[in-house]
Formats: sequence, C-alpha cells, structure tokens
Amino acid sequence: MVESELNIEEAGDNSSVVVPVENLRNTHLATVSALLFIVVMGMVTSYSAPATVDMRAEGSRLRDITSDEITWIASLPLFSGIIGNTVSGYATHKLGRKAVLMLVSVTYVLSWLVIAYAPTVSVVYIGRLLSGFCQGMCSVTIPAYIVEIAPPAIRGLLSSGFQVAFSFGVLVVMSLGTVLRWSWLAVAGAVIVTLGSFLMLFMPESPPWLIRESRTAEAMRGLRFLKGPKADTKKAFSDISASLAFQEVGKFTIRQLRESSFYKPVSIAVSLMFFQQFSGINPLMSYTVDIFQDTGTSIQPKYASIVVAVVQVAGTVITSFLMDRTGRRLLFTTSSFFMSVGLMSLGVYQYMASKNQVDIDSYGWIPLASFVVYIFAFSLGVGPIPFVMTPEISPLRSRSLIMAIASLFNSLFGFGVTKVFNDMRNLIGLYGLYWTYCFFSFASALFGFFLLPETKGMSLHEIQRSLSVSRS
Repeated sequence: MVESELNIEEAGDNSSVVVPVENLRNTHLATVSALLFIVVMGMVTSYSAPATVDMRAEGSRLRDITSDEITWIASLPLFSGIIGNTVSGYATHKLGRKAVLMLVSVTYVLSWLVIAYAPTVSVVYIGRLLSGFCQGMCSVTIPAYIVEIAPPAIRGLLSSGFQVAFSFGVLVVMSLGTVLRWSWLAVAGAVIVTLGSFLMLFMPESPPWLIRESRTAEAMRGLRFLKGPKADTKKAFSDISASLAFQEVGKFTIRQLRESSFYKPVSIAVSLMFFQQFSGINPLMSYTVDIFQDTGTSIQPKYASIVVAVVQVAGTVITSFLMDRTGRRLLFTTSSFFMSVGLMSLGVYQYMASKNQVDIDSYGWIPLASFVVYIFAFSLGVGPIPFVMTPEISPLRSRSLIMAIASLFNSLFGFGVTKVFNDMRNLIGLYGLYWTYCFFSFASALFGFFLLPETKGMSLHEIQRSLSVSRS
C-alpha cells in the first residue's frame, strides 16, 4: 500500500487542512490480477523444456515424438503470437484493455486443456498455437493497461512486474515439471488463467481509455477505485484529459506516421525487442533441460533448470525496485554487458568440452554459474525494460498500434531464433551459438549506452513532449 498525507497548520488557527490521500492498494491489486496472465505467458514459453523431455519418457502416449516435432512445440506459440499481436492492437484500441483480457481468457483456458488431453502431437500443435495467440494478445494489452493505471512514482515498479510475473511462470513450470506429467502441467496453466480471469472481473477498465471514449462516469469510478475514495480524482481526471488533449487524440491517420511522436517510439521499441530476442533468451529457456544434458554439467539438468528459474525471479524482483531509482538506460546497458560475459564463458566452456579438454568433475559447475550470470543479467534490464518503456514512450492515440508492432516483431524474432536453434546447433555447435548470442548482447549494450533515452521519473506527458521536439 502506498499512502501520502500532509497536514498544514494554519497561522492563528488550531484547525488543519488535510490534503487528499491516495491509497494505491487497489492499483496494486489490479496490477497483480493482470499479471497472472503474464505468469501464464512464462509457462507457455518454458513449457516445452520439461514437457518434451517427459513426452519421450516411458509410459507417455507421445513417447515416439521426434526432435523436429519438439522444435515445433517450442516455436509454434511464437508464430501464432504474431497473429495475436496484430489483432490485439485493433481490439484494445476499440474494445478496451480489460475487455480484451476477459475475451481472451476463454481461449487461453481452452488452449491448455487441448494440450492436456491431446492424443497426438498434432493436437498438441493446435493447443500451442492457441496459447501463442493468447500470449500475443496479452503481451500488447497488459503493459498498456498497467502503464495507464500506475502513477508516475511507481510506474517503473508496477511495469517491471511484467518480467517478474513472466519469470515466476517459468519457475512454476520448471518446478512442477519435476513432479507432474506433461498433461497435468498443462492443467496447471488452465487453473492460473481461470484465477486471473476471476480477479479481473472486479477490476476497472483503464481510465485513460475510458476518458478517450468519453465515458466520464466510468472513468471517475475507476479512478476512485484505483486511488481510493479520499484521493483527488478530479485532478487525476483533469491531468489525463490534458495529456490526451496534447496528444490530439482521435482517429489515427497515415500522416501521423511521419511524426516523431510515432516513428521514434516504434524505432526504439522494435530495437529493444530485437536485442531481447537475439540475445537467445527464448531458445535457451525453451531447451534448458536439453542444453544442460548436452553441456555435461555435474548437476542434474532438471535441478539446474530450477536454479536458473529461481535466479530469474530473484533478478526481476530486484529490478522492480531498481527501475525507478537507477533508471532504464543504466539497467539496460549493464544487463546487456553482463549477458555477453555469461555467454562468452558458456561458449569457452562448451568449446573446451567439445575438444575433451575439460574435467567435468572439477569444472562441471561452470555452465550453471555462467547461465546464472546470463539469466540474472537478462532479468536486470534486457528482459523487463522493453515491456516497461514501449508503453511509456507511446502516445495514447497510437499506443495500441505501437505495442502491437513491437510485440509482433518480438514474436517474429523469437519464432525465428527458436525454430532454427537445433539447425544452428548442428551447424556451428553450442559454443558457436553462445558466441553469436554474445555478439548481439554486446551490441545491445552499445545501443543502450549511446541511443536509448531515459524515462525515469517523467510523467507520460513529459515523455511525449521529449519525443515530439519537432512539434511546434
């Protein structure tokens, strides 16, 4: 709970003036409710790591699954996510953020149940395609919803919850995957979606979206719910209205594509998504168990993958508190640099191991330690910041479109990198892949240091002004 109260003693009078109090408990509750959908996104992304290993185990009805079929199970959600990204841009703009989440929740639950009861690999494909579509919808809708309900002082904290929730979903899958069969693991995903949908029923629609749609009474009720009954909701309403007036909210036109308030956020957002995916995060998380088996670590692969997931959650939690203190730019640059260090170390170890020049009993801890450095560094900046900054730097009139474009490219990059992972591993070896991802991570650090703008502590209105310098 975040509260602010000030008593001002007036001269010659024993009475005091109490400034309106903001109680942001419900803002946090609304954020957590939305982020449960992101927990499930993390489960979708990492599901293939433990599930495909179990599918090949004795007693599984899919034990004859091939390596190529496994790559499709890992990558199909990223492919259908492209469709979800495209649809959600229009849907969230027209229907609202909450409305889209409620509509997509039915398909989300269905996707997990299709996987759970799939009699063949082809039916698993269908479930993964459906879950990827929902993933794509949520990756656009939820960051926009959170950034619009969060006050500037804690916007970084709440927005970085996206990656915390995603990482927690990875941890849930990796942990449950050690005790549950792949079908029951899918049921767990359906349960969490159901919980998130139930909680979102009681949450308000985004007030800025309601104000843009001239639904004044609903917007005021939403602001009172989010900020508390004693807050100055009239001022909050007028601030949002002023911001919308500056952005000249209305029908988005082709002419506006040439404005810096559009092409600058798009360029920054797509670049952030590019570096996030080409750092190798999706394939490395999708094949975590297999990678540790191939690397020859001295630690059991299934437990090593849990350690990695725990580190990812810890890193994102730490980042959520650092985001509004150190700023986006420093975190992103530092994160990228140490990711490249971890990947370089992984590549050197794998190269030496391929030449039989490593004593696994003595140095078998190096792969896990290097992977931990990589994942922790990813969680500090490259993971959360694209989803924090993209809605921050996007004006409301085109926020849904810019979020859709950024998420579409994120899915496209992720699908390509994940699908070719096995082919690239066969072509240049695991060490070659690690060094490739290392190169892009180091390039990401240069991008962050020289080109990434800082948005820490700025209101959305101030950010739009800084990106609209060409406007008279």
